[in-house]
Amino acid sequence: MKKAFKSLLSIFLAVFMVASLMAIPSSAAAKLSKTSVTVTKGYQTSLTVSGASSVTWSTGDKSIATVSSKGKVVGKAPGTTYVYAKTGGTTLKCKVTVVAAKITANTSDVELDSAGDSQIVTLTVKGSHSGLTVGTTNKKVATASWVKPVEWDGNKIKVRITAKGKGTARIKVYLKKYPSTCYKYIDVSVGDSLYEDDDTDSSDSNMNIVALSQKVDVNANGTATLQVYSSDLKNMGYSVNNSRIATVTAGNTSGNYRNFTVRGISSGTTTVRFYDKNNTKKYVDVTINVNNDLKYYELYPTRPTTMLSSTDKILTFNANNYTSYYMIVPANYDPAQANTAAAQKLNKYSYYEVYTTVPGRLSSGDTYNQFTHTNFAYNYGTRYILLPATHDKVRLNTAIAKYNNSFEYYTIYSERPATSQWDDIKTWSVIEASTGRSVTRYMLVPYNYDQDRVDKIINEDKGSGSNYIYYNIYTTRPIINTETDSIVQFTNKGVWKYMVVPKKNADVLKRNEAIKNDTGVYEPYIMYETSPTPNTAAGEYVLPSQYGSKIIYVLCTYPQDSSQHQLMYANVSTAAPKGTLS
Repeated sequence: MKKAFKSLLSIFLAVFMVASLMAIPSSAAAKLSKTSVTVTKGYQTSLTVSGASSVTWSTGDKSIATVSSKGKVVGKAPGTTYVYAKTGGTTLKCKVTVVAAKITANTSDVELDSAGDSQIVTLTVKGSHSGLTVGTTNKKVATASWVKPVEWDGNKIKVRITAKGKGTARIKVYLKKYPSTCYKYIDVSVGDSLYEDDDTDSSDSNMNIVALSQKVDVNANGTATLQVYSSDLKNMGYSVNNSRIATVTAGNTSGNYRNFTVRGISSGTTTVRFYDKNNTKKYVDVTINVNNDLKYYELYPTRPTTMLSSTDKILTFNANNYTSYYMIVPANYDPAQANTAAAQKLNKYSYYEVYTTVPGRLSSGDTYNQFTHTNFAYNYGTRYILLPATHDKVRLNTAIAKYNNSFEYYTIYSERPATSQWDDIKTWSVIEASTGRSVTRYMLVPYNYDQDRVDKIINEDKGSGSNYIYYNIYTTRPIINTETDSIVQFTNKGVWKYMVVPKKNADVLKRNEAIKNDTGVYEPYIMYETSPTPNTAAGEYVLPSQYGSKIIYVLCTYPQDSSQHQLMYANVSTAAPKGTLS
């Protein structure tokens, strides 16, 4: 009996210890190995979760992709869906894009001399091999057939292209079920289809032709520039071997140089020939490579006309006032990743933008804010915001909150925060010191907020009316400390303008110069640090004078108005040109 009791006790203790160990939570945060993958139909990839003891896997659309209990993802049909990994109270997700297959060739351009000639091209087909088909656009020029015996070497298969007659044709290899998404073009030219030989001796022409580039790489739907020198531009012709791949347009000239615009049409390789119209044997060929491999977060010089997905977006980045670049991003893109990719390509960073790497400085006094974001829609990691030496804390708060998609209570923002049903938003206005504009501030507060705390934050932000800079021109009347400061107001083309000056020891010359710079007008009998240009025909002249340690200039009229002179010197500290002092 004692022995049975001891055995039962041992079993109980073992079960208790196992249960205790199972109850100990993992200290590491659960993390998915990938947040997006591309899988070829019929192929598979694996996902893992670190920092979790148990994971439940599921998929948003089993017809596109399936996932096993161990995280093995299998592509079922072209499309996009999500795979979810649930562990404890956390659900992680990975975007899965399934493509039909991918077809590549060891060459995209075949040149044959005459009818009967042939060339074997090796194709690599990753994904489905079922229904692979080959055809031609012009059977009178070239045909294509599988090399016999027809057999696969892994993912490789060979096709023979045979010339039938002079001209150009396009061979298309594609999957029958996906002819518009899974295909490969091979361009064929037979004989000298563009230029007929003549009997002209090349010595009869003295034309020199030099292309400054022997090869041009361009994106489909994009453009590139090619410059060509010719000793006789009027008699230089040009023609593209295959205009279905690229087109070439003549542009402006500079001396004996002409610029040509190369526009990519579809993926492939072709040539453009520049030749002497009087002797077609004298020519220069330039290779054009067109790349149609669009990618997310890449910059393109022209706006793409196709997308990787119907939900994609196109972002515009300005390199300068005249040049724009375009970027394709997925619907749930990471703005920091887009900003970083563009900044690194254009070498152009911006203040208060979020980046995934430390941004380059615009000025020697610049700094950056570093934070670990809490928006689970983006890849985990540290983010950076470029800041000027004297930065706006409110704009920084707003940039971080917008990126995190999370606004905090009792924090000041420059944009209206998103609210829940029970939250409230407090708003007030301040004058920006740098611009003088009246701007609205926002603060998110809970339902049962602390009024004293709110009042203190708002009053500190308003700065007791000190949020302005002396001698700046404002379009909105600043709120001032009337015990120490005054406002000079004047009009410029019917619009009221305002300037804050100290009541004591105001710099009248600095004040006058600021108003003159805003209006563009020198007023008579007003002192300036710079010399006006008088209208001598109207009897104006400039009178330089000594004012303290400075030489000042006054625009006078003839005959001289002595009363204005006396008034100017008597009221030098209070006289307000084109306005009033209040």
